[in-house]
Amino acid sequence: MDTSDCLLPLSRLLPFPASQVLVKLIPRSYSQHVHKHMADNGLAPKLYGYADVQGAPTAYVMEYLDPCTWQTLHEFLKYNATAVDRTQLQEAVDGIIEKLKSENYVHGDLRSNNIMIRTDVIEKCVDLRVIDFDWAGEAGQVRYPAERNRDIWWPGEAGGPIEQDHDLKMVDSWKPK
Repeated sequence: MDTSDCLLPLSRLLPFPASQVLVKLIPRSYSQHVHKHMADNGLAPKLYGYADVQGAPTAYVMEYLDPCTWQTLHEFLKYNATAVDRTQLQEAVDGIIEKLKSENYVHGDLRSNNIMIRTDVIEKCVDLRVIDFDWAGEAGQVRYPAERNRDIWWPGEAGGPIEQDHDLKMVDSWKPK
């Protein structure tokens, strides 16, 4: 039986070009409500939806941040930090933390490699997006995983609750002085 006439390219199903999405497969919980809250405020990639199939990882479909224009804040601070005003960058990072706090949310893993940056040196503006909402949720209600990278300093205990001030403590541990 020839099924070729039953196939429909993904690009015809989506209201945007398929090359502009990232599909993240997650076998555990993911805080889509925190991701959506941040995306609605321009602080995370747009979250288009998800597919949850019994026995398989959940597929989250989100905006693709093109590496030609976006890079991790970690890479940026290492190689391009002089391209923007430090005060402007600090205000943008503070805005992320304030937006999380406004809904009593925490990210839980707000290291510089989980923040993407796009800069415009001509306009002298900074655009940030938070990624990886695997540990995010309501402050004091979500917990750190029992096993984490031991080479990284964490503000809370393994398996313990992620508190409101932990995101700020994490940012303070890596931000430029």
